Amino acid sequence: MARSDDRSSGPRAEAGPADGPAPRGPRRFARARTILKQAASALLTLFVISVVTFAATNVRSPEDIARQALGRETTEEQLQAYLQARKLDDPVHVRYVRWLGGFVRGDWGTSAVTNRPVRGDILPRFEKTLILSLVSLLIALPISIAIAVYMARRVGTGRDFTLLIGTVVVAALPEFVVGIGLLMLFAVTLGWLPVDSSGLAFATTFSAQAKAYVLPAMTLVLAMVPYIVRIGRAAAREALAAPYVQAALLRGLSRRSITWDHAMRNAAVPLVNAVAINVVYLLSGVIVVENVFAFPGIGQLLVQAIGAGDTTMVQSIALVMGAMFILISLAADTLVVYFNPRLKAAA
Repeated sequence: MARSDDRSSGPRAEAGPADGPAPRGPRRFARARTILKQAASALLTLFVISVVTFAATNVRSPEDIARQALGRETTEEQLQAYLQARKLDDPVHVRYVRWLGGFVRGDWGTSAVTNRPVRGDILPRFEKTLILSLVSLLIALPISIAIAVYMARRVGTGRDFTLLIGTVVVAALPEFVVGIGLLMLFAVTLGWLPVDSSGLAFATTFSAQAKAYVLPAMTLVLAMVPYIVRIGRAAAREALAAPYVQAALLRGLSRRSITWDHAMRNAAVPLVNAVAINVVYLLSGVIVVENVFAFPGIGQLLVQAIGAGDTTMVQSIALVMGAMFILISLAADTLVVYFNPRLKAAA
C-alpha cells in the first residue's frame, strides 16, 4: 500500500513529451497531408472518369460518329469535311489530350447538333438541376431526421413498425412510378400544378417558376426520405442507448437537450454519409425525374444529347457531373471529421 501511495502521489519527474498534448506542428502537417491525399485521389478519380467517358463515346470509328451527327444521307464530301473540321481523323489519344486540355481551359467544344458552344447550353441547365437538388435536399433532410428520431424513441411499437413498413414500400417504388402518381394526382385530377415543367424555360413570374419545381422536388423527396430515415433511425437508436445518454438523463437534463445536443450529434456521422450518398443520387437519378416532367435540366439534356449522337455534349456533361460527385464526397469527408471527435483529433 505504501508503494502504491508513493507512486500515485509523487511528482512525475520522468514524464516525457508523450504524456502531454501532441505538438501543433506535426498535427498541422498530418492534416495538410490528409487534405493533399484526398485532393490527389479526387484528381485521379476525375482523370479516370474522363478516360472512361471519352473511350465510351469514341468506341466507334470517326466515320460512324460523323454519320450519326450529320445523318445517314450525308455525302462523302460532307463526311470528309466534317472529319477534317472536327479533327476526327487524328489518333484517339491525340483527340483525348486536345479535348481534356480544352475542357480544363474552359473550352468545352461545339455541339455537332446545335452548332453552339457546349458550355453555354450546359451551365444554365446545370443551374436548374442544382437548384432542384438543393431544394429537394433541404425539404427531405429535416423531415427524415424528425421521422427517424420519432421512430428511434418508439422502437418496437406499432407506430415504429408502421412507419418502417411505409418507408420500405416507398423505397421500393421506382422514381418514374412515384412521379407519374404525383402527376396524375396534383396535375391531372386536382389541376393545382402544371403537367410538365417545360414552361420553366420561358417562365416570367416567380410563381410560374416555383410551380415548375414542385412536382419534380416532391418526387425526389419521396425517393430520398426512406433511405435517410432508415439510416437515421439506426444511428439515433444506437446513440440513445449509449451510456453517456443515460448519464445525461440521470443528471436531469431535458429530453430535448439529450436528444439533439448529445445523441444526434454523435449520430451525425452515418447521417452525413447517407446524405452524401443521396446527393450523389440526386445528380444521377434526377435524370429520370427530369425526363418524366420535361424539366429543362442537365439530365434531360444528357438524354437528348445521347439520342442525337452529340458526343461533345455527352462528354462535357459526364465530366461536369463527375466533378460534382467528387466535390460532394470531399465535403462529406470533411463533415465526418468535424462531427467525429476522434477523427478530428487524429487529423
